[in-house]
Amino acid sequence: MKLLISKGDRYWRLLSGLIALMLVATVLAACGDNTATPAAASTTAAAASTTAAAGASATTAASNATTAAAGSAGGDVKMGGSLRIALENDVSKLDPMLSSAFVERQVFYNMYDSLVAIDDKLNIVPSLADSWTQPDPKTYIFKLHPNVKFHDGTDFNADAVKFNIERDLTGTGSQRKSEISSIASVEVVDPLTVKFNLTAPFAPLLANLVDRAGMMVSPTAVKKLGEEFVRNPVGAGTGPFKFVEWKKDDRIVLEKNPNYWRKDAAGRQLPYLDKVTYNIITDETARLTNLKTGDADIANSVPSKDVPDLRNSTEVVYKDTPSVAWYGFYLNVTADPFTNKALRQAVAYAVDRESILKTVFFNIGAVSTGPIPPPSWAYDPSYKPYTRDVAKAKAKLAEGNKPDGFSFKLEVAAGSPQNLQEAQLIRDQLKEAGITVEIVQLEFSKILDDLDKKQYNAALVGWSGRIDPDGNIYNQFHTGSPLNNSGYSNKDVDKLLEAARTSSDQNERKTDYQNAQKQIMDDASYIFINYGVAVEATTKKVQNFLLLPDNIIRLSQVWLK
Repeated sequence: MKLLISKGDRYWRLLSGLIALMLVATVLAACGDNTATPAAASTTAAAASTTAAAGASATTAASNATTAAAGSAGGDVKMGGSLRIALENDVSKLDPMLSSAFVERQVFYNMYDSLVAIDDKLNIVPSLADSWTQPDPKTYIFKLHPNVKFHDGTDFNADAVKFNIERDLTGTGSQRKSEISSIASVEVVDPLTVKFNLTAPFAPLLANLVDRAGMMVSPTAVKKLGEEFVRNPVGAGTGPFKFVEWKKDDRIVLEKNPNYWRKDAAGRQLPYLDKVTYNIITDETARLTNLKTGDADIANSVPSKDVPDLRNSTEVVYKDTPSVAWYGFYLNVTADPFTNKALRQAVAYAVDRESILKTVFFNIGAVSTGPIPPPSWAYDPSYKPYTRDVAKAKAKLAEGNKPDGFSFKLEVAAGSPQNLQEAQLIRDQLKEAGITVEIVQLEFSKILDDLDKKQYNAALVGWSGRIDPDGNIYNQFHTGSPLNNSGYSNKDVDKLLEAARTSSDQNERKTDYQNAQKQIMDDASYIFINYGVAVEATTKKVQNFLLLPDNIIRLSQVWLK
């Protein structure tokens, strides 16, 4: 499977675990996030055109915050029960401010609530904020939901929002700073009203507040737990489930929040489940076996090769939808050999993306043409930057003063035959152009650490994706951004991405993103291979599962038959 880097959500493309989730995509984090390569999913990602809100309308009224971003369970619902999820990788951090892996978001969305959420059409809807107004392009005023408590019993209010935003902007090691860097100050108007003053208009603000930048943690818990907070965030969230324990490389356990502030459309208290256990099962075959035998209720990913059988299974429910994720592998442009642009381009021309999609992902998904995925309003279906051309690859080697080729190490997440197969296919394809690849299988957490420190040649890691194009490009390719794992820098790209952030005209933003994408692809600091799909893989006991393009397993309204 591919690991998605979500450095903060990296959907790192490390090929193994998530391959199943996106079953089509390439290796995330995810991270937001980096992620290993997901398993295949059988919907062609080419046709989904979903419009996401790029900015706030002048006034947004709360429809019904109790059901935002959740499924609608009608009729009889069975309360209680324990749900088991098979995760392809362990988390490394449980603090949204520091998080950089997609797999962490799977846990966060059930522990922490964010200020705003998304619905099944990727529209931004109320969550902890019941409504918001934008009196001018540089001001947002949020009205907060009343009577919300953190799991430690303290109040969620405007002071807590101010604490969280300021912590994300100034906290040591924060992965969220660039996502909300336009916020100059936060004012507490009254206990349930908070005002964001921006340095400049910022179109993706609301979209960024859907994810970790908008997740609220208890100020009391942060101060009380100190350095332990990242590993043991007891009492920290407002979400449907409370943190109980994290046993590294084994399990993460959550229990029902009996005082959760949301109810379903019928007025029933959420969540329905009593307990959730995330079991860490890095071996993709073992994950699938657990799902088939009923030892797991949900699998975070499944191998692409098994999708046809799952579709016909009488024991398992399998569905997929085009996702916002992309997959491929990072090239470290801060160290040899990939300081040389011509050598990076040689790699880009030597890769046969169509063959990888067919052989590894069973044609589930689509060939990637850059960081803007098919569900995005900025996607250009006519743009085709690279097709395999060994002659051009060899010409680029000569241009880069390596006519006889060169070698590099490709880091791949361990535990997935599919990940390894993809890496081996890449190795064989590059060999034909005279490029030697040494495959290095490592634990996903080690690969993330290498990416952070720029201590690698290449790493098969993907990105879990965001609903606004900014979330798929800016942090990954703007100079100095925390998720810029390649160390890439281009002043023209920086200017285009900055302009897209400040424009309120979606057509202007689309042009800026597409022009930035063209330059990014030419510079080839990341070798894009495929787009993924989001996957639902559950036993038939699991009811009311909400499948969204962001691939997050949301559990507030899931119940067990």
